[in-house]
Amino acid sequence: METRWATVDGVHVQLPDDCTVDELRTALYKPSDAVLIAVTGDLVSVVHDEEQPLTELVAGCADTYYFRRPDEPDRNDVLAAPEIESALEEPTTDETTFQRPGIDH
Repeated sequence: METRWATVDGVHVQLPDDCTVDELRTALYKPSDAVLIAVTGDLVSVVHDEEQPLTELVAGCADTYYFRRPDEPDRNDVLAAPEIESALEEPTTDETTFQRPGIDH
């Protein structure tokens, strides 16, 4: 099994390439209501499918991940993005991807 390095909630860790959100949450002792937010360059993804390997999603390319809980204070501009709330209210696919806040094109 291949592994790669990523930052999860500020900690640099090795992730198996085929890990799922559920496996990552369990390995890092995150609460079951925490949602995975992935940052890939200028994109942000909210992952809805917890059983699909991250490598099959845009989120699998991320180098930074955050677990975000409901009603948690925003820790940065990514987690404060209003698109996250919209994505959590009405998920339509395995993940919701949007432009990273503060990046102009």
